[in-house]
Amino acid sequence: MSEFSYAEEDLQMLVEKILNQRGVDLHQYKENFLRRRLDIRLRARRLQDYSQYSSLLDEDPSEYSIFFETLSINVTKFLRDKDVFDTFYKHIIPKLMEGKQNHEDIRIWSAGCASGEEVYSIAILLHEALGDSKLNAFNVIGTDISPKAIQAAKNGRYKAETLQNLPRVLLIKYFESLQDRKQYEVCNEIRDSVSFSVGDLSRSVTPANLDVIFCRNMLMYLESEAQHQIFATFYHSLKKTGYLVLGKAETIIGKPAGLFEPLMSKERIYRKRNEP
Repeated sequence: MSEFSYAEEDLQMLVEKILNQRGVDLHQYKENFLRRRLDIRLRARRLQDYSQYSSLLDEDPSEYSIFFETLSINVTKFLRDKDVFDTFYKHIIPKLMEGKQNHEDIRIWSAGCASGEEVYSIAILLHEALGDSKLNAFNVIGTDISPKAIQAAKNGRYKAETLQNLPRVLLIKYFESLQDRKQYEVCNEIRDSVSFSVGDLSRSVTPANLDVIFCRNMLMYLESEAQHQIFATFYHSLKKTGYLVLGKAETIIGKPAGLFEPLMSKERIYRKRNEP
């Protein structure tokens, strides 16, 4: 039994209010997930129901940003799911390089990037693979619904525990030690190859002409209709030879399976179908 008093119409009115006031469409989220995230804020503000929370948003508009931070999936670290990144480095990056002409950019999007660990992990692996030849430039784009998470990503400073999966040689090469090795800052060379912006997958303008899209451990929280729409967006954002990387607990079923074919099933790496 919930500790809060719920009325279905209050939830729907709150969802519509947030859409109208801030342009964030909460219809895309599974209801149980949405309720759990709202409960966090009700508990923090000592409120009893959604109507009270709606009134709070009028009285304290800064609560919008705090709630969006709660929606963001922030369990992340460098090279999370190391086998996925190993496969990306050994098999996908070489394919990207083979298909490029000199000086043609490699473009990768991390959708739902949280505080940026995934973005910087991808950029470091690309830098390692390209070496000193630099025949191809690259840009890794990170977006997330949380302004606070995006600001943290832009700052590029991380606690030592989030870097545990990173080989020491890469830590020394690409990070500056701060606070007696309790915190590390990403080097300028890597920071210059990435960009971050606040974005909601269901409504924001998405990057285009992409080689790879990473969208890991986020789609599982969305309703199937929202997933289908996002897969369609990914399909149109990718080049003909583009790749899609999902979370280890996610898969593509139903209509979107006509858009992407499994390439490496264990790592959840898919390739765009050219004739869906």
